Amino acid sequence: MNRILLLFGFLAISQEIMSQSFNQFSLVNQNVDSLITQTIKENKIPGLSLAVVKDGELVFSNGYGFINLEHSIPTTETSIFSIASITKSFTALAVMILVESGKITLDKSIDSYLSDLPDSWEGITIRQLLNHTSGISSFTSHEKIPCPVGKDLRNYVRGDAIKEVACLPLDFNPGEDWAYGDTGYYLLGMLIEKITNLKYEVFLQESILIPLGMEHTRLISYEDIIPNRADGYSYSDYSFHLAPRFEVDEFSNGGLVSNATDMAKLHLAFTSEILLKKQSQDQMWTNTKLNNGKIIPSYGLGFGLTPFQGRKRIGHNGGGGLGFATALAHFPEEGITIIVLANSDQPQGKIGTVANQVASYYFK
Repeated sequence: MNRILLLFGFLAISQEIMSQSFNQFSLVNQNVDSLITQTIKENKIPGLSLAVVKDGELVFSNGYGFINLEHSIPTTETSIFSIASITKSFTALAVMILVESGKITLDKSIDSYLSDLPDSWEGITIRQLLNHTSGISSFTSHEKIPCPVGKDLRNYVRGDAIKEVACLPLDFNPGEDWAYGDTGYYLLGMLIEKITNLKYEVFLQESILIPLGMEHTRLISYEDIIPNRADGYSYSDYSFHLAPRFEVDEFSNGGLVSNATDMAKLHLAFTSEILLKKQSQDQMWTNTKLNNGKIIPSYGLGFGLTPFQGRKRIGHNGGGGLGFATALAHFPEEGITIIVLANSDQPQGKIGTVANQVASYYFK
């Protein structure tokens, strides 16, 4: 009951207050609008959706271009995009909710919870999966599947994806280096399902999406047809081409879809204790430390931590390939949260840079 009352307290922003906020930032919003208009033109982006939260209020949201070029369907702030690897942040939040409840322990090994894992993965901890120091090869980093799975990708069932790299040795000993990847977060999704006896998407719905009021965020499957959903594109030979569907066997590593205004509600995860106590939040947003004491300045537990213009930044980028590029950026000291969702292949980190640029317009 307390969580529900607290949520309503955060979300009960009157129309008058929202109007005042938009008026207060009207000139800034115009400059942001010009920036995004120029960005999609220069970077060959068919459609882009943007939301900006300042001090708990949605101060700007808009859609640009098209979510479907073939039928000229315009983008809005409620258009549905694959959020790609921002999914990992949701998975990390779900894991930390289970840690708070005492159902799992960060420094306990994954093989304590899941069976039939490769021998070389024994002893790898939940923390190491969360902060990308496990050494397990990412199944998305290979042009050809290195280990035989024995079935077509579209026929995969839960757990088949990790078989693609199960025969490989570790890239490095756990905790001795850092390498971003997808296999660890796929394992964490399997862990969530094992511990809760619920499907990953059901646990997310109950523990994160409903408490935050995120009604348009969900895990996608290959066959799903969702109204107002953006198609992904790549650009080559002076024209746009439809990209392959992103969600084929994407799971807790990259399988969620959402829209910009729904994603903007994630600011509550940073600015309140609706999901997690501050102590747990601090753990997630503390830089990763290797076995030798070296600090990895760019990542914590499920969130990127690279500062921007000397300001603390918490966030995550997604995509960059397969037709989508996304960014979540939260600046706690400035009270700013930026969501950028685009339906085009982009250079790694490009949309994250756009999110940072947008945020800078609202800095004091």
